[in-house]
Amino acid sequence: MSKKSLLSRLNPRTKWRGVRGIRYNEDGVSAVEFALIAPVLLLIYLGVVELSLLMRVDRRVTSTSASLGDLTARLATVTDDDMGEMFEAAKVLMQPYNAEGARMRITSIVDDGDGVPKVDWSDAHNMTPYSSGEVVAVPAGIISSPGSIILSEVQYEYDSQLGGFLDTSKTISDKFYLRPRRVGAIERETDGGGDAFGPTS
Repeated sequence: MSKKSLLSRLNPRTKWRGVRGIRYNEDGVSAVEFALIAPVLLLIYLGVVELSLLMRVDRRVTSTSASLGDLTARLATVTDDDMGEMFEAAKVLMQPYNAEGARMRITSIVDDGDGVPKVDWSDAHNMTPYSSGEVVAVPAGIISSPGSIILSEVQYEYDSQLGGFLDTSKTISDKFYLRPRRVGAIERETDGGGDAFGPTS
C-alpha cells in the first residue's frame, strides 16, 4: 500500500496535528460558549431585578404623594400639628423604604380670578417651601379661576440595593394636584388652631 493511500485513510484529526488540528477539536465548546454568554445573561438578570426595584419605589412615591394631597384636601384649615402629622404619616406610607431623607412639600395654590396661580402657603420637609405669592406653573385645566388647588410633591433618592455590582442612584419624584373637598381655599394656621388632623364630617 502506498504512502499516499495510507494518508487518505487517516482520520482528519490524526492527519492534521499541531495548531492546524485545533479546528477539529470540539471538546469544551459548550464550556467556552457558556463562559462568553454568562456575563451577558447575568447583566440582563440584574438589570431586570434593578428595574423591578425601581418600579416598586416609584409606586410607593406615587402612593405617598397622592395620600399627602388627599389628606390635606380633606381639611378646612391646616395647623402646625396637622402638617407635622402628615409628614410623619408619609414616612409610614413609604415603608419598607426609609423616608427620613425623603423630600416632601405641600402647597396651596390660589387663583384670585386673574388667571395667575400664586402660592398662598407652602410647607416642606427636607426641601425648600415656595414663597407666599410666588407664581407657580400649573397644567391647563387643573385650577379654576377663581379657585384653588393643593399641590403635593414627594422626591426620594433611590440607591441600588445590589451593592457595588451596579452603581445606580436615581431621584424618583411625583406630584399630585387636588381640589379642596370642603372649602374654596384651605387656610394655613400657625397658632395651633383649626381642624384636627384627618378628615372630619
